[in-house]
Formats: sequence, structure tokens, C-alpha cells
Amino acid sequence: MTTPETAGAPAFDARTFRHVVGHLPSGVTLVTTRTPDGDHGMTASSVTSLSLDPPMMLACLNRSSSTSMAVSAAGAYAVNVLGQGHEHLAQQFAAPSRDKFAGVRVTEGVLGLPLLADALARIECTVVEEVHAATHTIFLGRVVDAKADEGSPLTYFRGGFGRFEFARDDAVYQRARQQVLERMYAADAVLQLDDLAYQLEVERPAAFYALTRLTADGLVRRDPDRGYVVVPFDSRTSDETFDARCAIELGVLDMVVGRVPPDELTELSSRFATMAALLVGDRFVDFDRYLDANYAFHEGLVSLAHNQSLTAAFGRLSIKTVMTRSFGVTPVTSQDFIDAQRQITEGVGRGDLATARGGVLRYTELAKQRVRQILAQTGGRL
Repeated sequence: MTTPETAGAPAFDARTFRHVVGHLPSGVTLVTTRTPDGDHGMTASSVTSLSLDPPMMLACLNRSSSTSMAVSAAGAYAVNVLGQGHEHLAQQFAAPSRDKFAGVRVTEGVLGLPLLADALARIECTVVEEVHAATHTIFLGRVVDAKADEGSPLTYFRGGFGRFEFARDDAVYQRARQQVLERMYAADAVLQLDDLAYQLEVERPAAFYALTRLTADGLVRRDPDRGYVVVPFDSRTSDETFDARCAIELGVLDMVVGRVPPDELTELSSRFATMAALLVGDRFVDFDRYLDANYAFHEGLVSLAHNQSLTAAFGRLSIKTVMTRSFGVTPVTSQDFIDAQRQITEGVGRGDLATARGGVLRYTELAKQRVRQILAQTGGRL
């Protein structure tokens, strides 16, 4: 353990400091651990990644808390990242209680630590160093295992739980995204912050938030010389992406069909059902939710191989970006997509390789054809 020396800085009013740092948004986590005395946990927002090589986390806990003392005794801790809608868990673990885990679904991690089954992400660490600073102990942990699910994180801002303050401008982002998808801005056009704010009739921070989200979507790129530029999109881009996904999935099917465990077949069927419910009567019920469900289905298919290289290759395809560009301009689509993916699911379930492969090939061709139809309607480029 080490204790850093503090310089003789002038005292600063704690109330003022609390107000100021409250403007720094942070993710909300539950730090949990296990000792012979039982399970311990507390809400913590002062948690962050420390390094990638080796993978390390930093958790800063109040030294007087029972969880901090338990982490020190156990030499290990887990970071459970909360998602939106988990405010009750954050409050439950923040308040003193004899059993903070009451009513909470818990699983056991590889280190034997209690993990929240419904958390957005779970990261297990072994403590490699403790640093005492004022009222807190900083635990430097080497990551042993980490898993994450789809969803949006819960954040803490200005004394309350919720999204980042600027996320209230989500409607502004949605309007800007629709304008890009509908080709109101030419391919390779520069989007000036002030111009976008004027066109959308919003303040500059809301327009900046929209540009940031559009960049994350792959609809806009940040050019160091020109600024934010609309990314061109054509059928060649989509064809290459869909063909690459097809090749990965065909390879996975060749590896696993006829050997998939029952629980994994159930999971694949569940993902298919979630997706199918969002495309009804040749229309998307909710395109964004469908996009997430579609990605989860195909990611689940690839994961049947239990091959990290294949899973990583699938993740690098930017499927969501391509589908947003190609399908997000209209709520109208085709039920044929669901039929093809049902063919994949049923083929895998029956151990019928030919049927499953046929579904993948059919789905790929349908996607490529649909992009060409949409591009023809919008002048050949999105």
C-alpha cells in the first residue's frame, strides 16, 4: 500500500467543490465483492478504466464503507455497470442496509464474486495495489474477466440519475439523422456547427451532440482539416459488407450445425423472436430496436462457433452503420427478411446445414437487392 503526500494547498469549500464536480457526468456502477462474512456492495461513480495493456480498472471507494474494507480483505472486486432503468438498484446499494442484495438476481463470476445478472456489463478484477488518498481508498485492479450486453448506461449528473444532460437533445439528433438519411445534405458535404444549429433551430450544444451521435453512427466523419463531413454511401459499400457477413456466417454454420447445445439453440430462437416482432406487415415497428435485435441475432449466430477471431471479425464489419444508411430512410421493408432468418434459425435447430446455408444466402441477396431499390429511389447515393 502507498500513501501519497499532499502539498499544503489552501483550503477549498467542500460544498462549492461538490457543486462544481457535479457537472462532470459519470457512469453509475455497483462495486461488489465476497468475503467469508458474506456479499458486499455499494454504488460507486468514481470507477474508470486505467489501462488496456494490461487491462486494468480503478475503483475509488470511501475508506469507511464496509464494502471498501471487504474489497481490501478479499483482494478482488467486480464492477457492475448499471443501465438506464436501474436507478432503483443504484439507490438500493447506496443506502445502508443489512441485505443490499435483497430481490437482486445474482450470478457467480470466475473469481467467485457476486455479479448482478441484469447489469449492463460486469468486470472482475484482482487488486494489485491500494492507494490511500484523504477519505478514500483507490483500488487498482487487474481485469480477469469482462462481459457486456446491449443497452445504454445509467449516468450521474448534477446530483441525479439519468442520461447525460445533453442527451435531452436526443430529438435533435433524430431530426439531424433523418435529414442525412433523406439526402438533405450531399455526400461529402461539410456540416458546419453553426449552420446545423440554425437549420435545426437549436442551440449550438444540441447541434454538437447531434454531430457527435452522427459520427458514432458512421453517417458523418470527423475530417481534421474540413470538420464534420457527410459519409458517401453506395451499393458497393453495402455489397462488400453483406458479402463479408455472409462468408463469416456460412463458415460458422459449417462448423457448428448438428452440434449446437440445446440452451444455445433456445437463445438463438429467442433472439429471432425478438427481432421478428419488430418487423410486421412489411413495416418496421421500431427501426432502431429492430436494428439492435437484428444485430443481436446475427451476432448470436456467429457466437455459436465460440471463436473470438470470428466474433471480432463480425464486429468490425460496421453492420449497424450500413443498415442504418440503407434501410433507415424508410419504414417500409419486406417480410421476406424475417422469412429468410427464420429459415436460418430452423435449419440450425434441426441440424439441417443445407437449409441454414440457404437462409444465409437468401438473406444476403435480399439485403443487397433492397439497398439497390432504395438507392434508385434516392438518386443512386445516400
